[in-house]
Parts: sequence; C-alpha cells; structure tokens
Amino acid sequence: MYTTSITGAVLLLALFAVAPGTPAAETWTGDAYDLGSGALRYRESHYLFANDGAQHRVVLYSCPDGRPFARKQIRDDGDPQAPDFDMLDARLGYREGVRRNSGKRDVYVQRTPDLSEKTEPLNLPNDGVIDAGFDAYVHKHWDALARGGSLSLPFLVPSKRMFYTFKLAKVENASNAATLSLRLSLGAWYAFLAPHIDVTYDRNTQRLLRFEGMSNIRDEALKNYNVRIEFPKAPATLTADQLAAALAVPLVTVCADVRADTATSATTH
Repeated sequence: MYTTSITGAVLLLALFAVAPGTPAAETWTGDAYDLGSGALRYRESHYLFANDGAQHRVVLYSCPDGRPFARKQIRDDGDPQAPDFDMLDARLGYREGVRRNSGKRDVYVQRTPDLSEKTEPLNLPNDGVIDAGFDAYVHKHWDALARGGSLSLPFLVPSKRMFYTFKLAKVENASNAATLSLRLSLGAWYAFLAPHIDVTYDRNTQRLLRFEGMSNIRDEALKNYNVRIEFPKAPATLTADQLAAALAVPLVTVCADVRADTATSATTH
C-alpha cells in the first residue's frame, strides 16, 4: 500500500496552522457517475486551505465503498492557475504531476511501476493552466465568460507532457439565471480526437456544481473514465484532524467491481 511521505504531511500540516485572518480552510466531496451506465465510479474529497495568500489542496479519491485509492497534492507557489501537483493512483501505480527541480519545473508521468518515468522541462506559456488551476482561470475571467465571450487557453495534458490550446465558452442552452455552464474543448483541427468537458457553476457563489466529461481517473486499461461529478453540498469548515487523516490514510490497490445493475444511478441524486 502507498502512503504520503512524512515530510509532505508535516509540511502541509504546518501550512494549515496559519495566522488569523487567513481565508477559511474548506472541505467538500463530489460523486463521480459513469456517463454511460450511471454507476458510481468513485468519490473525490477536496481539502483546501491557504497560507500567505497561496492556496494548497489535497484531493482524496475513494472507491464506491469508501476506501481511498488515489491522492493528489496541489501547491500554489504564486500562480494559482498553474500550480505544482503530484498525483498517485495506487490501483495502477500511475503517477503524474509538475514539480520543482533546482529552481526549474518539470512535468512527469509514470504509467505503471514497471515503466520508466517520462519527464520534460515545463515551459509555461502565457496564461497557461495546470490541473486545478482551471478553477482559478474561470474566476479570473468570470465576467467575460458570463457575458458569452469565448477564450483560448493553453492547458497542460501531463500524460503528453505538453500544453494544448483549448477553447472555453458559455453553453447558452445550459446556462440560466442561477447557473453558468461552460464548455472546454480542443480549439484546433484535432478537436474530434477528444470529447468536450462541461462545467456548471453557481452564479452567486461561483462554486463548481457539476463536471461532465473525461476524468483524470483511469480504468485498468489506463483509459480515462467519462463521468458526471456532482458536488451537491456547499464546502464545510476543514479541521486539522481531517487534513491529517487525508494525508495519512493508506491507499488501497484494488477497488471492488462496479456493476451498473447494483450501483446507484446518478439520476436518483
């Protein structure tokens, strides 16, 4: 089984103990349902906290029975839309991320434990977006997107170790007075190679309510799940004990089989 490093846990817990006046630490959970069968594929629990104006996040991915199988740690060192991150899926031994190396940044991927890690220097383009930094990008350009503007953004695909140009625009027929739906799609001739991703935000709070499309979680064949992730509850206050547990809990290497005929359908939630 896999665990986070003691050094990493101590560092994040130290960051959690911030001075008064720092933005509140929060936690929330999303349920990921298969777009085809409606089966619950996994749950993702987010633990967000801040220090000196920079955000840090831990994401714990759990099997339908609640056992965690993957963990991602995200560190914003000054550019909230292009943070460093490290992700490990213990079921597959799959690793990817962006890390610091002697003052420079590298993007890496290791598909299975028996394959060598592939690493490339990270060349961050202007307004480049990395991983959960997409949320910061949306907030930064909220007004333009809400008005119906179409934006072009370079988004990192870690498995390819490259930035690809995507288009982000409002989905008119899915947006209303209460919510804003946005579509992220490849903005080039090869757009047909990858399906689009739709995200829906609450207009009042600018909180993500729903994600629909290709997930960053993969099946046993290393194929990305296509899911709808629902975030039904508003964030709750995060405690130090919750963060410590998220960092220390061992990751399982096998999830029980998920069958559509026994899984809870997303349409009932």
